[in-house]
Amino acid sequence: MKNLGQMLVIICMLSGLFACVTSESDTQEMVVPVTSPVVDAVVTPAPVAPSSAAPAVVVLEEVLQLEVIAEPIDTESNTALDTTLAGMTAVTALCEKLGAKLGSVSTQDCLHQQLIHSSVSYTGNSLAYREFPALTDYAPLGRVLVIGGIHGDEFSSVSIVFKWMGALQEHHTGLFHWRFVPVANPDGLLQNVSQRQNSRGVDLNRNFPTANWGADAHRYWVERTGRNPRRDPGEKPGSELEIQWLLEQISSFRPDVIISMHAPYDLVDYDGPPSAPSNFGSLHLRRLGVFPGSLGNYAGLDMKIPVVTVELESAGIMPSPAEINNMWVDLVQWLKGQLG
Repeated sequence: MKNLGQMLVIICMLSGLFACVTSESDTQEMVVPVTSPVVDAVVTPAPVAPSSAAPAVVVLEEVLQLEVIAEPIDTESNTALDTTLAGMTAVTALCEKLGAKLGSVSTQDCLHQQLIHSSVSYTGNSLAYREFPALTDYAPLGRVLVIGGIHGDEFSSVSIVFKWMGALQEHHTGLFHWRFVPVANPDGLLQNVSQRQNSRGVDLNRNFPTANWGADAHRYWVERTGRNPRRDPGEKPGSELEIQWLLEQISSFRPDVIISMHAPYDLVDYDGPPSAPSNFGSLHLRRLGVFPGSLGNYAGLDMKIPVVTVELESAGIMPSPAEINNMWVDLVQWLKGQLG
C-alpha cells in the first residue's frame, strides 16, 4: 500500500495536479504534528490515523497591501525542471531515505512537498528544491533562497526547512517569492554515519569560489585547523557537484536574500549589505567571522547578497514548535524591513 501511495503521488505530479485523493489506508504514514522537541535520528514512524489538528507552524505569511500590477509576473525560472518519471522517481527515493533517517520528517512529509528534481549528487541522490512563486496579481517584495543541510550531520537544519515549507504550503500569500533547498548535501546526510562533508570528504561551506579562495582557503585549512578533515576546502574553488548546483540556483533564481540553516552554535550570523537581524526567536546576532570558501563570504561579501546564517541550538534536537513559529515570525518581519 505504501508503494501504491507513492505511485499515486508520482502520477498526480506528472499530470500537473496538485492534490491526490487516496483511501484512508493510503495515508497511514502521515505523522501527527509534534508538541515537544524531537530528536532527529533513524526512526521508523509507527502508522497513525491522519490528524485533523492544526500543524505546529501556522503563522501566515503576513499580507500587505501590495501594488496591483496590470500584467502577470513572469515566474519562469532559468533552471531546467525535470518533471519526467525519472525525476519523480529520484525525488521519491530521496524522500524514502529522508523518512528513514530523520525523526521529524516522514517520507510522506517529504513527498507532500512535491520537490523538483534538478540534478544529482556524486552518489546519485537527488538535488531538489521547492518553489513558492510570486502570485500573478501582486508584485512580491523580493526573492528569498533558503538552504538547509549543507552540512550533512546537522539534521535539524534540514527538518526545520520542511516545517517552514509546510507552513507556506498552507499560507503562501505572495508576499515573497521563495525557493527552498531542504537538503544541499544529501550524500553527507544519508550515509550510515552522517558527516559534515560530502561523499568526497569536502566541506561544502569552504568550497564556494570566493575571491580569496586561491590565496587563503588551503592556508587557512592547514594553519588554522591543522588539516582537520571536517574543514577540507577541496582541491579547487567550486570543485564539488553540490556547490556547482547551488551556484546555478543562485545564478538562475537571483535571490535578494539568502537564509542558510546550520547548527549547533545557537546564534544568528550575517554577511553582506546592512542591516543584520537582531534575532530570530531566541537566537541572537553574534558574528562568527568570515571564512575562505564560505557561502557568507561568496554571496554576502563578493556578490553583495545579504546572507543570514541561522545556527540552531542543537544539530539533533528540533526547536520546540513555539520556537520554530517565533523564528518564522521574526524572519518574515526582518525580510519585510529589509526588502519592503
